[in-house]
Amino acid sequence: MLDNLVMPGSALDWSLILTYLRIQACILVMPGFGERVVPARVKVAVAMALTPILAEFSHGMDGEARLEGPMLVFGGVITEVAIGFAIGTLVRVIAFAINIAATAIASTASLSQIIGAPNEASPHPIGNLFHLGGTALLLAMGLPVMLIRLLADSLDLWPVGGLPEIAGLVGEVVGIVAASFQLAMVLSAPFILGGFLFQALSGVISRVMPALPVVFIGAPAAIMLALMALVLLSPMILSVWLDAVLSFQLSVRP
Repeated sequence: MLDNLVMPGSALDWSLILTYLRIQACILVMPGFGERVVPARVKVAVAMALTPILAEFSHGMDGEARLEGPMLVFGGVITEVAIGFAIGTLVRVIAFAINIAATAIASTASLSQIIGAPNEASPHPIGNLFHLGGTALLLAMGLPVMLIRLLADSLDLWPVGGLPEIAGLVGEVVGIVAASFQLAMVLSAPFILGGFLFQALSGVISRVMPALPVVFIGAPAAIMLALMALVLLSPMILSVWLDAVLSFQLSVRP
């Protein structure tokens, strides 16, 4: 069957097929589009709708180009799927900073045990709050446009039908991971510093007044202050995170 697909007389447009594979692989791991709650048919429909548009940016194969031989077909498919997964994974890594920040906030502010149901993204309600709010903001503020821009840039950097140059890609991945952790620490810094100051003040009060039950007074006060700070700082945290995610762009050059 595979031999029949790659016969010289086959009418398959491989530029469209390989472009679709790259788009579909990217959508499967992109934040927002790649969530489990999104039906698979929706992901397939989005990829099929974007394929004719983005195929115009492909310079590796013309519309009549065909891959000769099963091994070339297999290699082209694997290459395009790997590129799509890599693009989507880079975006998800930088977007995962909100989950790291939420974990740090919940642990520092003693909010990780507040009643709530965990999911596959965050094991505590504070993480669920930021994850759902961040995903909604991404979709509303330009994630579809960002997806098209990234895929168009990738087709210009790594044309379909050929093996991409991966020089510098490892450094790019390391840089994205480091930037994600740095962003997470910036987002959670007010709660980390506030928790440290509150615990230091509680220690001073405990030394000055040993008979005062600081733990029974300080724990409810810490939770109340953390909730108030969460209400006040959540818009700013999501805004900073949103700007960082939407400003991501491919910088690796072949």
